[in-house]
Amino acid sequence: MKSSDTPELKAAWWKKHRPLLYKDPGLWDALKDWEIAADSMDAVKRDKALSDLKRAVAKVVTGMDAKRYETEIAVVKKYTKLIQAEEVKTKEMAGRASKGGPSTPPKQKIGGSVVIWSRDISAEVNKKFKAEWFKSFSGYKIEMTLNSDLLDVFEAEDDAVTPAFIAQDAEELAQKLITALVNDLNAIESGSKGKKPGDVDKMRQAFGPQAEKTIKAVEAKMKLIPKERWDKFVKQKQQYKDYQIKAGLNVTIGVLGVVGSAAGIVGTGGAGLALGIVTLVRSAAGLMKQIYDLTIEAERVEKNLEADLKTLKDRYIKATGDIKSGKLGATEITGSVLKGILGVDTPFLATIPKCKNNITLWQNKVAGITVQGRKLYKAVSGGLDQCTKLEGMISGAQKKEARDIYTKLVKARKELTTALDKCADMNARVDKAEKNFEGLDKMMKALEAATPKYVEIFDKVFPVVVNLTLSGAGGGVGIKGAESTLEVFNSSLGMFNDLVSEGKNQLEEYLG
Repeated sequence: MKSSDTPELKAAWWKKHRPLLYKDPGLWDALKDWEIAADSMDAVKRDKALSDLKRAVAKVVTGMDAKRYETEIAVVKKYTKLIQAEEVKTKEMAGRASKGGPSTPPKQKIGGSVVIWSRDISAEVNKKFKAEWFKSFSGYKIEMTLNSDLLDVFEAEDDAVTPAFIAQDAEELAQKLITALVNDLNAIESGSKGKKPGDVDKMRQAFGPQAEKTIKAVEAKMKLIPKERWDKFVKQKQQYKDYQIKAGLNVTIGVLGVVGSAAGIVGTGGAGLALGIVTLVRSAAGLMKQIYDLTIEAERVEKNLEADLKTLKDRYIKATGDIKSGKLGATEITGSVLKGILGVDTPFLATIPKCKNNITLWQNKVAGITVQGRKLYKAVSGGLDQCTKLEGMISGAQKKEARDIYTKLVKARKELTTALDKCADMNARVDKAEKNFEGLDKMMKALEAATPKYVEIFDKVFPVVVNLTLSGAGGGVGIKGAESTLEVFNSSLGMFNDLVSEGKNQLEEYLG
């Protein structure tokens, strides 16, 4: 260690930096327990974990040889301020709970509607489709609302993930809607070639009714999203089961015109636009770094969880083996016999709460990746839209310098598109992990039941859940996939930086 080092409230940091021959008096365990408590957002658990952590820090400080470990002691003492800061947060959480928060929710008073997500569908379609006959398509908007008291519940529970999931689900459907509308327009464009003017007009006019029909179909699916996400939340927070959800979906029908011609792509400020693209890509690269870090943490928890689940399975196999061999005076594997063995088996009993904590911790890490992934998608989509606009502005340039800039811009955009595709692949793995949360939770509840059906759990349910959930990068989050995606983002950022630094003068000369 160096005296300038700042410790982290993570077991991995202590494991890496503690003196090689020093026997840890329990700081590693205390830090690990704190990580689990911190992610649970439970004030009582946090308070206990912080108390244990303070005692562990004190043992290290007083137990180390003052002369031999002078620097190490100075660094470990810095934990005090970090712990104090977390104690302040914990008191604030406890204060919110005492005012009608998580433990004793008040009688519901349904609040007013608050917009939690919106999208201008027509604006997005106009970005992706341009044709002379597509005169105007504007004002088609969709917004989702939720009663404000439920947002207060999420805040009281420190749950920023559920409302983010609602918005993400709505955004996914919106993007599918936009793609469907653009595909319809492209079909009209290609299908009208060679046809009579009257027939072409009919094809173009038919887009309006078809668009509204497509929008209504998506609207029906969107209406189900808030209730589905709320039900998942209530499964974990039963105290809110009597609360009512009052979600709304407002669809604004705008103006559609398909007669006449539109102006060509024109614009000014190309150099400023290029700088804006760099800013968006830099933001995306930063978000990807956060996702990469969360992915490393998620897979670390996965490995711990996998080891715990293996322990449970091994103890079950040992118990059944002892029964079959007659060591315990029994020859038939029944629920009561297994309960008599596993119900007092120390390794088995000690591992169940560890599994439960690691499942919760893993779910929190994956949820964090999902939230950051949504922000990342938005940043990259914005960058790609700006690239398309800039390409349109410079595509007609004749000067060699400007043409070189155009070539570099196309290459950089392709690299960014590759990054977006990799991000989609990574998110698919995260989605798969999320879908298996319910199976793990059910399995743990079954193990904690008054009369667990061990044979059914371990021989039927256990293999399916474990194989689906913890099958490496395919079933988990995937460090390799995240690392590869981060590399592509950084590569595209470098290309855009070079583009702006080398071609700024040419852009200003050609476009202003």
